[in-house]
Amino acid sequence: MSVLRIDSISKPTPEQWERIENKCDYATFYQTHIWHKVLCSNPNPHFNNLVPEDASQLLRFSDGIEMLLPMVKYKKFKGIIHLYSMSPDDRPASFLSEHEITAAHEQVLFQYLTRYNLLWRQSPFRPVSLYPGFEREDENNHNMIIDMRGGTESLKKKFNKEFLRQARQAPNRGVTVSIATTLEEWREFYQLYLESSKRWDGPMLYSWSVLEAFHKQAPDKAQLWAAWADGKMVAGNMVFCHNHTATAWFKGGLKEYFNLKAPKYLDLQRIEYYAQQGYWWFDMGRGGDDPGVIDYKIGLGCENMDGSILTHKSSSLKAYERVRWETVTKLRTAKGRLQKAIPSHQ
Repeated sequence: MSVLRIDSISKPTPEQWERIENKCDYATFYQTHIWHKVLCSNPNPHFNNLVPEDASQLLRFSDGIEMLLPMVKYKKFKGIIHLYSMSPDDRPASFLSEHEITAAHEQVLFQYLTRYNLLWRQSPFRPVSLYPGFEREDENNHNMIIDMRGGTESLKKKFNKEFLRQARQAPNRGVTVSIATTLEEWREFYQLYLESSKRWDGPMLYSWSVLEAFHKQAPDKAQLWAAWADGKMVAGNMVFCHNHTATAWFKGGLKEYFNLKAPKYLDLQRIEYYAQQGYWWFDMGRGGDDPGVIDYKIGLGCENMDGSILTHKSSSLKAYERVRWETVTKLRTAKGRLQKAIPSHQ
């Protein structure tokens, strides 16, 4: 009996990538070629304006099975070390394949991946069963997923009654919901997003060039849901569609219109829409640290699914991080002593 191995490693062409992603049931938008292409072409303020480099690979195993790795590479510490991620922007991801991937394939894959400093945030739709040589961190911040395979009637039973009551008040208060299609509407949403980001602790996450690229290059997969009142957009949310999964991306809303329940009506409309379209899953993203946000998503019917992180660090990276940590600690200690000493000489 022959031993399973990787026979060849090549760079996937866009055509190969799109063929595989369309035939892979567990693929989400975060593993598509268009997501990879756009994020590898535009700076991301959330990552200090770093632009990830394409590191995708097409593996062919000795049994004929092909596997695509949608990896990217970041240069860190002034280019001394390269860090890899399984998807741009560190999104939940998986390998892609048209074929069944067995535990034996995973075993060979992880033996190969130990040559990289790799962070792999697990896809809730295809977590791996084996990860030799990697460390696993189980995050409390799990993926919040709505299972819509039971259809719209089953979905309605999952909604919190108070959520439904409030969401259904919005039309009576002058709120309408639609999918925004024009570039001008997308610009209006981006300004709304920037205004909303002032209420958040983190920095702005994406540049306008990213949205513009998705509007031009993925009009069938990137959909902007918008709530309107008083003749303007008061809430919006980007949703990515691929295969069986609708994935909520970033959103924004005007605080002064929250009393109209526009965001809740928007959520109700878009979730019901994708259930009616036959999608299996609605991915609401990670739960976050806010208990109120978690409770809200649970009220929509979300369930916690695997959000673990697999990491592998080379001995050189571990040594570099240890030296860097020790140096920073010593500098902080010396600074503290200096600050304490200064008043005594005044």
